[in-house]
Amino acid sequence: SLIDSFAFIVVFIYILVSNWLLAIMIAITWPLIIYILQFSQKRLQKIYQSVNDQADLISNHLQDTISNIKIIKSFGNEQYEIDRFTEFSRNYREENLKATRFWSIFVPIINTLNELGNLLTLVFGAWGVMVSHLTIGELAALLTYVTLLNRPINRFNGLVNVIQRSGVSAKRIFQILDTKVEVKEKENAINLTSIQGNLTFEEMEFAYHNNQSVIRNFNLDIQPGMSVALVGSSGAGKSTVAKIAARFYDPQKGRVLLDGHDLQDITLSSLRSHIGIVPQETLLLYGTVRENIAYGKLDATDLEIEAAAKAANAHDFIMGFPDGYQSIIGEQGVKLSGGQRQRIAIARVLLKNPQIVILDEATSALDSESEQLIQESIKQLFKGRTSLVIAHRLSTIADVDLIVVLEKGEIVETGTHTELIAQGGRYAYLYELQFVKSGN
Repeated sequence: SLIDSFAFIVVFIYILVSNWLLAIMIAITWPLIIYILQFSQKRLQKIYQSVNDQADLISNHLQDTISNIKIIKSFGNEQYEIDRFTEFSRNYREENLKATRFWSIFVPIINTLNELGNLLTLVFGAWGVMVSHLTIGELAALLTYVTLLNRPINRFNGLVNVIQRSGVSAKRIFQILDTKVEVKEKENAINLTSIQGNLTFEEMEFAYHNNQSVIRNFNLDIQPGMSVALVGSSGAGKSTVAKIAARFYDPQKGRVLLDGHDLQDITLSSLRSHIGIVPQETLLLYGTVRENIAYGKLDATDLEIEAAAKAANAHDFIMGFPDGYQSIIGEQGVKLSGGQRQRIAIARVLLKNPQIVILDEATSALDSESEQLIQESIKQLFKGRTSLVIAHRLSTIADVDLIVVLEKGEIVETGTHTELIAQGGRYAYLYELQFVKSGN
C-alpha cells in the first residue's frame, strides 16, 4: 500500500542518514531478493495460467454434460464422461499442487535472505558497540527501525501469491474487454422511431475472417409488407444475409438500406427495435412461460401476452400446464417440445410487434401437425410486415411473395413458387429433390 511504501522510504532514509554502513548491511541482500521475486512472478504466472486453463476445462465439461445429458444417456456414455471429468479434476489438482510446491520453496528462500540481512545488521551493530561506534541504545533503536523496515517486505512477500493468481484472472478479463467490436455505432447515428419496412441490399459482399467471400454481388429490394424467402443449399449464405439485415455483421462492400437509410447510419437500439427474429435454434430463458414471451416487450400486460400466445397457437398448450403461464419451462425450454418452443418464440416476436420479421429456418425438424400450427402462426406474424424467411423445407415458403435462390453467395434465380417451378432451374431441382423423390 501507499502507507507501507511511504514508511519503508522514510525509515530507510533515516537509517541511511544515521549510519550508512548499517544501511548497506541491511540492503545487501535486496538485489538477490528482487531477482528472485521477478523470477518467481513469471513462474507463478505460468503456473496459475495453467491452473485456470484446467478449471476452464472442468467448467466447460460440466456445462456440456448437463446440457447434453440426453445424448450422453442415449449412447450409454455415462462412464466415459465420468472418466473425462475425473481426468480433468486430476489435472486440475496436479496444477494446484505445482503452485503449492513452488510457493512452499519460494517463501522460505525470501524469508531466509531477509533474515540474513537482519543477521548481518545485528553482527555489524554488535561490532559497532564493541568498538564504541554505537551505543547500546542506538543499536536497539536501529534494530527497531530494521524491524519496521522489514514489515512491508514481509507483507509484500505474502501478497505475491495473491497478486499473481489475481493477475492471471485479470489478464483474461482484459482480453475480453479489449476484444474489438465488429459492429460499431456512429456517434451521429440517427434514431428511427418508425419505419415503413423497405429493406434494400445494394452490391453487397461479405466475407468472414478467412477472407473467403460468403456473399457476392447481392442485390435485393424488399418492399414494405413483402415476404421474401431465401433458398439454397447448405453454406449458400442464407443465414448470413439475415444476420447482416439485423446488423450483426457489416458488409465489406456495398450497403444495406432501411427506408433509404444506410443501416450503419442508424442506432443499433432503434434498428433492432423494429426487427423481430425467430432463430434456427429457439433460444429460451430459464423461467416461466410468461417471462419468455414477455421478453419481447418487458412491460407487456397479461392480456397482451395472452393475445400474442393465441396468435401463435400457443395458448392452448400453455393452459394445459398445471401452472399455465407461470409454468417453469426449464433450461432452454427443455420441458417443451420443439414445436412448442418455436410457438413460444413466435409469440415473443408477435408481442414485440416489429415492422420487419426474420425467420431463420424456424420450421425445420417438425412433425406435420406442429408444422401446420407453426404455419398458421407465421401467417399472423407476416400480416402487414416485411418478412425475410430462410428455410430448407420448401413447404414453408410456397406462399411468399418472392423466392430468392442462392448458390455460393450469389443470386441465381428469383420469382414466385409457380414461376420458378415453370423455369425448371435450381429451385425446381430442389423442390423435386425434396418432395417428388420423397413421395410427398
